[in-house]
Amino acid sequence: MFKFRDMTIGKKVGFGFWVINLILMGVVLLIIQQLKTMEIVTKRVVELRTPTAHASLMMLNGINHSLASLRGWIILGDPIFQEERSIAWEEQINPSLQLMHGLAPNWTDPENQVRLKSIEEEINYFKMAQQKIENIAQTSENSPAQKILFEKAEPLEKSIISMVSEMIQLEMKGKASIKHQQQVEILANIETAVSLALERADEFLLSGKQEFKKESQENWQKSVEYMKVLQSRKNSLAKKQAQNFKKLNSGLEQLGSLLEEIVRIRSGTDWNLANHWVKTDAAPVAFRIKELLSDMTSVQEELLEIDVEEISSRTHYLIVLLVALFFSVVLISGILGANITRSISEPILEVCKLADELAHGNHKNKRLPVLARNEWGTLSQSFNELLDRLQEEKQQNKG
Repeated sequence: MFKFRDMTIGKKVGFGFWVINLILMGVVLLIIQQLKTMEIVTKRVVELRTPTAHASLMMLNGINHSLASLRGWIILGDPIFQEERSIAWEEQINPSLQLMHGLAPNWTDPENQVRLKSIEEEINYFKMAQQKIENIAQTSENSPAQKILFEKAEPLEKSIISMVSEMIQLEMKGKASIKHQQQVEILANIETAVSLALERADEFLLSGKQEFKKESQENWQKSVEYMKVLQSRKNSLAKKQAQNFKKLNSGLEQLGSLLEEIVRIRSGTDWNLANHWVKTDAAPVAFRIKELLSDMTSVQEELLEIDVEEISSRTHYLIVLLVALFFSVVLISGILGANITRSISEPILEVCKLADELAHGNHKNKRLPVLARNEWGTLSQSFNELLDRLQEEKQQNKG
């Protein structure tokens, strides 16, 4: 059975040294383990959580930047807005998407990888939708009603006005009669009503105000009524005028259809295709991307809080551990030191005490206790044997 007191002094000192070393090694290993875990968590925060949140924010800013630039291009047509939209894609959206792809393999939440795939699909659609809007925004195709007005209605109106003017001139060349004066007045009213109808339609197209739409329809209705009056007088028209009337009637029918089409398109939501597509295509996609980014950011913030809390918890645990180990080492060192010191000092004191008594001639029945089987035990036993021989020699001398 192992007994500490039977150990030699060297072994006791060595034992105490190795116990302290083992405790220190244990302390160091525990600290290294905790620091390694904290390093992993800190690295995850610095190299994963924060960059992911940064990439999400950068993409969100890029989307807002791109949309704002697109709206500026639609409204003002300044090429600088095209450059700004290009910058948003090259410096914000594309780099953030690339950064997310680099971070994705290390994400701890698999849902974020699903979200990233959805974001990438939406981004591709968002890019195509924006390009389509940019391509049409400053073209005549952007406003079908305006295109009809400029390319068909206005040239037709000029042709009608020219025809009416010709008919008026022909009427004025005839005999100055009440009938001819009435014909001229009707034709002049038709000319005025048609011009006003087209003018108000143009104003309605630009402003969208209902009063212009109403005035355009009212003036057109007047021109229709004047044509009915002229129709009732058709038999009294000269051959040339009858031919002109037929052309005029056909032209007015075409112009009436065009005006109806212009009003119908402008009254709808897609009268300006660029704005309409922003509302129906680009903006909804941007909103869906923002929701996905918001969900991703929320998850990262929650994970970041968990990681920070873990770092704080492990730091607190490490402090408590170090304090506990410090007092444990002090206690164990104290106990070992006291035992080793006592096992060395007590035998020395016993020897000193006995040597002092021998110096005063008092050595009868005085012996050192043999308490251990080590150097001190051997020394005590040898010292006791020496005293026994001295005692025997003294008795022999007396005899």
